[in-house]
Parts: sequence; structure tokens; C-alpha cells
Amino acid sequence: MTPLRQLAEDHNFLLTAAAKAVGMDDPVAFEPSGFQYALLDNSVRGAFVPIADVLIRDWGRHWPKFYPGMNFGARIYTTKGIRFIRVSALAHGETPHHAYDFFVVDRADYSQLFRLVNVYQRTSKPAGLPPVLTPEIFTTLRQNTLDFLNPKNLKRIKDLGGRPKRGLLLTGPPGNGKTSACRWILEQCTTLGYETKQVSPDDYRAARTGCNPAAAVKELFSVTSRGVVFFDDMDLALRNRDAADQPEDQAVFLGAMDGIDIHEGVVYIFTTNLPVDRIDPAFKRPGRIDLVLPFPKPDTTLRRVLLDRWHADVRAGLGDLERIVADTDDFSFAEIEELKNLLVLRFLETGEWDWAWARHQFATFRQDLATTRNKPIGFGTISNTNGHLSMAN
Repeated sequence: MTPLRQLAEDHNFLLTAAAKAVGMDDPVAFEPSGFQYALLDNSVRGAFVPIADVLIRDWGRHWPKFYPGMNFGARIYTTKGIRFIRVSALAHGETPHHAYDFFVVDRADYSQLFRLVNVYQRTSKPAGLPPVLTPEIFTTLRQNTLDFLNPKNLKRIKDLGGRPKRGLLLTGPPGNGKTSACRWILEQCTTLGYETKQVSPDDYRAARTGCNPAAAVKELFSVTSRGVVFFDDMDLALRNRDAADQPEDQAVFLGAMDGIDIHEGVVYIFTTNLPVDRIDPAFKRPGRIDLVLPFPKPDTTLRRVLLDRWHADVRAGLGDLERIVADTDDFSFAEIEELKNLLVLRFLETGEWDWAWARHQFATFRQDLATTRNKPIGFGTISNTNGHLSMAN
């Protein structure tokens, strides 16, 4: 890790250079944390500013409203007449994030900007509908995430000697609501001002291959205040160590999650498509995973709830929704939503809501996938019916 003195010098250099470039006499650096999306969503992006005559633009278009469009440099923003700067100078993957990627505003505008962002947060668009879950699962999910992070609850937990962190594992086959549940929690955290961090398998692999993998992985598990860290599809990290090729890799993962360092005010949410019995018992022990929530295929009641959320025109065009509920037995949420998508596409083409066509088309698509799943992907040689070799793509 970067030595503290070097870290401070780097940060002061970036702060001074950015402030000087825009003529800001008394700059204040800040990290908006859970308020960042509300701040940027209500701001206008302005000019880029080089740092030490260096500006590296980034052509990536992912989340253009929130991403600064650069890898090294600064960018000016304005909101309600207040000007602030986003500094981004991540030299390598192990630099402490908030020292090299931060915001700057003039001290005279700091308090007013803070008040504005609080207004933006309260009046931002409401979060989407809660995920379609049984009342018991939904209540348990909320209590162990959003309610757990409530400052009063956290204080009471610590006062009583409880563990001020929580680990949840969401399991079940693909397409049954794990991602929707995480998306809803993320939206709620943004509204409540809780910090969030999303870690993909690629993020984990990148951390493990750095110069200091233990420190880099530990950073993935860290939050600066209260927050939720989402680990999506971490099957490689959660597999059983008896069958793993790299036990050291898992040791680093487990140590970062629940090692000597104390983690407080954080909820870890892991999602996996693996059966629970294939996950390392060391990972599942209390203190690492405190709760396993299953996400099976929806029963009749949940399928009915999902259909009730469809657009009124779709529901009116289909007529007998109970027939649709019965006809989607053993379907996942994702499969049912694909049927709706086929209905809409058919309606745009013919002006009719044709459930029988959508159901037949869906079955055809799934059959095609099932019969071709063992064929090569990309270019390769296969034998045709005459025994000759041909190119497949």
C-alpha cells in the first residue's frame, strides 16, 4: 500500500492543482458517498481540466451521467450556480480510492452544496417496486440489510455485544429474483444515504492478480461508513475447497471477509447459482454467512403477483390471467418476463395480444437452445451429414 506520507502528498498535490486550474482559492475536498448519484444527476458536466498538464480521456459510455469520462485529470460540474470539481487520478489498482478520486468545492459553497444534495436525495425519483418475494422472505431480507444498518439499531447491537456486520447468501437457479432483490436494496441504500459497492468476479480476479493481493481483496470488503457490499456470482470464490485448485485464493477471500480486522456497519450480500452443499463450509460459518435466503422458481401466488404488475393494456388484452398463471407453472421469473416481451413484440406487429403465439415461440426458442447447446461457439470444424468437414460459426 502507498505510505501515509506519500499518500498525503499525492492528495494535496491533486487538490492544489485542480483548485488552481479553475481559480478556486479555498478548496475543500469531500467524498459524497451515498449522495453521489443524487449530486451528479442534478448537475451539469463542464470542461475537463488537466492535472500537471496531463489529461487522459476515457471513451467508455457506461453510465455517462455519473462517470467523469476520464482516467486522469479533473472535470468541472455546476448545480444551482455552485461549481465543484471531480478529480480522478487512479494511478494503479491498489491506490486508496478516496485519496485519488474525490470532489472539490470552494469552502464558501460547501455548506450550501451539502444542503442542496440532501434536498436532491429526498426528492429523487422513488425506488422501484420491491422484488416479488414471499412476505416472509422479503421481511427477512429487509430486516437483515436496510433495518440492520439503521444507526439506532447498529448502536444498540454494539451496546449489547452483538456483531455489527452481517453476511447474506442469496441462492437459487438463475432468473428467480436474486438480482432484482439486490437492485432494490441498492436503490434503497441510495435513498437512505448508505454506501454501496458492487464487486464482480472480474473485480475479484483483478484484485488477486495485483502486486499486493491481500490488501487489494481487503479493499473490496471495506466501506467508509455504513453500507452494503454486493458480490455477484462469486461461484469461483465460494466453491468447496476439497475440489478447488487454489486453496490459497480462498484463504485470502475468507481472511478479507472475516480476518483480524474488524468490520462494522456493513452488510455483505453474495449471490450464487450453486447449490448450498457445494459451497465451502468455512465460508458458510456464522460470522461470515449469517443467513441463507433461497430464491426458488415462483409458486402460483408469486406468479400472480408478477402478472398483476404487468401494464394494464397487456393484462386487459390477455383477459383470463389465471390461465396465464397456470400455463407458466415451473417457469422462472425471467422466463415469464420473456413471454411478456414476446407478447409486446407481437402486439406491435399485429395489434393483437396472442398468448398462444408467444407461448409457442418461447417453446421453439428454448428447444433450439437445448438442441444446440453442445455445438461449438465461434469458428470450428464439424462433420456434416455426408461425412465431410465444414466450417461452423
